[in-house]
Amino acid sequence: SSSSSSSSSSSLRRNGDTVLFEASLSEDILDFDDTSDTLWRNHTFHGFSPSGTIRGAPAIYANYGRPQDFDALERAGVTVEGTVVIMRYGECFRGLKVMNAQERGALGVLLYSDPADDGFGQGSIYPKGPWRPASGIQRGSVQFISKCAGDPVRADHRYNATALQDLCGVKDYRDLIPSIPSIPIGYGDALPILRNLGGKTAREVGGDDFIGALKLEYTVGPSSSVDAFVHLEVHNEAQIKSIPNVVGHIPGSLPPEQDMPILLGNHRDAWVFGAADPNSGTASLLEVARGLGKLVQTGWKPRRSIYLLSWSGEEYGLLGSTGWAELNPELIQRAAAYLNVDTVVSGDLLSVSATPSLVTAWKQVLADLHTTTEPHHHYVPFQNGPLGDIRDTNTGRLLNPETNNVNILGSGSDYTVFLDHFGISSLDFSFGKSTTYGQYHSIYDSFAWMDAYGGIEGKAGSAFDLMAFAAKIWGVLALRLADSAVLPFDHSVQGNALSDYVTAIENQHTGLDLTILKDVIQQFQDAAAALQAACDSKDNRHTLLDEQACNEKLGLTERQFLSEEGLPDRPWFKHILQAPGMYLGYAAEAFPGIQQSIDADDLDLAQKQVVVATERVQAAASFMQTNTDEEMSSHL
Repeated sequence: SSSSSSSSSSSLRRNGDTVLFEASLSEDILDFDDTSDTLWRNHTFHGFSPSGTIRGAPAIYANYGRPQDFDALERAGVTVEGTVVIMRYGECFRGLKVMNAQERGALGVLLYSDPADDGFGQGSIYPKGPWRPASGIQRGSVQFISKCAGDPVRADHRYNATALQDLCGVKDYRDLIPSIPSIPIGYGDALPILRNLGGKTAREVGGDDFIGALKLEYTVGPSSSVDAFVHLEVHNEAQIKSIPNVVGHIPGSLPPEQDMPILLGNHRDAWVFGAADPNSGTASLLEVARGLGKLVQTGWKPRRSIYLLSWSGEEYGLLGSTGWAELNPELIQRAAAYLNVDTVVSGDLLSVSATPSLVTAWKQVLADLHTTTEPHHHYVPFQNGPLGDIRDTNTGRLLNPETNNVNILGSGSDYTVFLDHFGISSLDFSFGKSTTYGQYHSIYDSFAWMDAYGGIEGKAGSAFDLMAFAAKIWGVLALRLADSAVLPFDHSVQGNALSDYVTAIENQHTGLDLTILKDVIQQFQDAAAALQAACDSKDNRHTLLDEQACNEKLGLTERQFLSEEGLPDRPWFKHILQAPGMYLGYAAEAFPGIQQSIDADDLDLAQKQVVVATERVQAAASFMQTNTDEEMSSHL
């Protein structure tokens, strides 16, 4: 399902009809960028925003649109109900900004990119530099992604009539998308509105965190205090259409009952040209496919099957990947890993987020590529070291590079269904900038921008070298996972991460009893150490039975972290170790059921979620322990 823009308008008026300012809702044509003269520069809309007309409502400013931002407004006596809320991009997913405003009674939403976040506050603006110019607009979906991913209608005929309730826990798809209109604007269009809000200063309401980089005194409104009102019209047409995924399959040599497929995925749909997002990743996927194809032509066959997956509909809410996985569960029921790239190149800072058990394999691949590639061959240095910034996929926090820990995954790309819903170990990596690159979802995410600024700073054309290097990383990691006799998973890293997660919960001083959870984490660590010791033997004394037993435990332990009931109020998200934060959307939270309950000030529910987490960690420990000694010693 989708929605497409027809026409929209936004203006600021006084005394009913006196127009103070009319937003252009258009991106400038630049001589430097020969694709900027396109019809799409005038198509500025939000996917899944409803149509609507608001005639003369006061406007208020709500910073990033997080719950704490609205709480600050409430404490300052600023009423959200009946207003048009202007918010800046960043800190949380755009759909959740709209959701937060809607829940507080707003009539409509304007979202803009403040130059503090990806414009001149970061450096020179395009075309003189990589950052967003005044007319640059971030399009995007406003689906409530942290509630349930995928097509909110579940319109495919293969879904049954109750699929939406069974999967997402809602009876009406309208619970998953906004009921109030919204549009994105550039900071050039936002400036006149922000100048005419009146009311208290933003610093008085929210401190320095409420202040962007525009040359004005940020205030919060309401604009009615200075006799200024917003007129907003959004005309979107909702349609249901088919979208095509492209699936390539290289069969493995193992029999089906032993096969544990390795999945590689990237989406190819874009808001406009998408040179970085997603086509840098698509270029790398095609390179990996070309390399594997050459191997296949020699008669090579991987031990485990490999799937190459080109997704459609990612930008609207992970539609293609979620639908494929939900409708083809038999293809992935034994999948060992999903390796994702999205915007794989938009800078030269390497970052990876992953299931902790994949971190050791990642580090080994990076170390091998870094030490074996000669400078006069294809080698691209990157600013933050040979292993990159390694982040925990459950928290998104940067972890000590001297440890085996890694960032955890939340949502926002196509790994979501595989990890959060099906419990398949997942990894996502990219070369980026210190913050979201300046042309994200604009017409300037183009070949001209990528060639000039998408790679190493000051080195035109280097982005394409980084795409090739990304393909090498991706391909070698896939081959290690697909062809190793014993899967190169390391659940001892997972065990160490679990200790970090529970410490983070403890440090919030909520009074929760975490004793039983800490006890089973120790059991998990012991079982993981025993399993790794048994499966890491280098003396080739394993029989096929031993390899199979190792691979079952190494490759399927992640499934044990799934809760059949899912997280509170969002049953689609079943993984108890990581999920996107309820009010974050992209960023992840560890032990999300516990954290979500703490954030809601429901400590009774939080304690129940401690029990759920304990049961799942115990199940994972038991899964690794089952007959381990017997299976590993009888053939040695």
